[in-house]
Amino acid sequence: MVALASIVAGIIHVVPWATGRFDNWAAWWGFGHILLGVTAAGAVFRDMGGGDYIVWLGNPLAVVAYAAIFIGLRTFAYPDGSNRLILAAALVAATPLFFSVRIEELGFRVGYLSSLRALFDLAIVLTAIRLARRESLHTAWIVVALFAPTVPLFVARSWSAYHGDIGTSLTGMKHGLGAWLTVLPISFIMFRGVSLLTMDAERGHQALSALLERDPLTDAYNRAGFDRRLARWRGGGAVLMIDLDHFKPLNDRCGHAVGDAALVALVRATSAALPKGGRVFRWGGDEFVCVLPDADQAGADATAAAIAVRYAYAMTGIAPPDLPVALSIGTAVGTLDHIADLIVAADRDMYVVKQRNRTETLVAQRSVSEMHPVIDLISHTQHG
Repeated sequence: MVALASIVAGIIHVVPWATGRFDNWAAWWGFGHILLGVTAAGAVFRDMGGGDYIVWLGNPLAVVAYAAIFIGLRTFAYPDGSNRLILAAALVAATPLFFSVRIEELGFRVGYLSSLRALFDLAIVLTAIRLARRESLHTAWIVVALFAPTVPLFVARSWSAYHGDIGTSLTGMKHGLGAWLTVLPISFIMFRGVSLLTMDAERGHQALSALLERDPLTDAYNRAGFDRRLARWRGGGAVLMIDLDHFKPLNDRCGHAVGDAALVALVRATSAALPKGGRVFRWGGDEFVCVLPDADQAGADATAAAIAVRYAYAMTGIAPPDLPVALSIGTAVGTLDHIADLIVAADRDMYVVKQRNRTETLVAQRSVSEMHPVIDLISHTQHG
């Protein structure tokens, strides 16, 4: 039954991989389970009178199957990682089994294989825990739940085998403990072959949600992302409304590619300056909203200043030197339960800041214009 379940689970993964619907993780996971099923079936045939070649070939292949299953999960977690060391270690670990085929050495083989199985299952558990925490994959805990119990069970089976509690056949145990240590892992092994499919489905759902909630240009959250997080904001906090000054002249003069680069630079500068828990949303065009939970007025002002400084620095390599680069940032502080009111207040404050920036720019331009004749006069004098 276990052999058939493993083979079927392997085929379920290999076929979509072969048709290009799954990535390489499915090939490792699928072929690993197929190989595991074949070796499990071989053990039964050996007990039914099969030749020693089944033992000589099947046990080393079982180690390779354990490694392939682990590599499948590892490739799912780290697609660009290298697995050569793991494969090499598995081949080295399988080597002693080529020299153990006698029936009297069955206890050694069962104990050795059980120890290796416990190690690979433990590696799978640790990798799944990291996946669950790193990507917020709740289904990764299903993998943990299916693989974690077999770690102590295989350790106990190894101990039992080394202490002579194994009979003269793999399926025949001396007493109840050995039988239970064989049967109990089966209840988990039969179901975990398809556990990686649930993780892939959840990851796909997360990717689709990200596409729906993220602005494709800047990777900031969009209005849909804002609406989804709306219910999470409670208590005090601050809202920033950000607008790019002179964005239209930048677009008209330098082209839309430069304008897009300015938007991306703003989101990166904002993300780097936001405190923990802060989020940036593209509100429309060149306007962005930041939500800062638990922030007071001083914190909002400090964040706004940090964003402006980082953005100005980033724009030195994007905008022409003679084109003014600045941000108008409005702030509002209050309870996030009424965040719509805070956005209106921050928007109003942003327009006040924008008007002040325009006035300062006009004054600066007028000052330069008034100085220009003097500069010309000095220039003529130097050349005259």
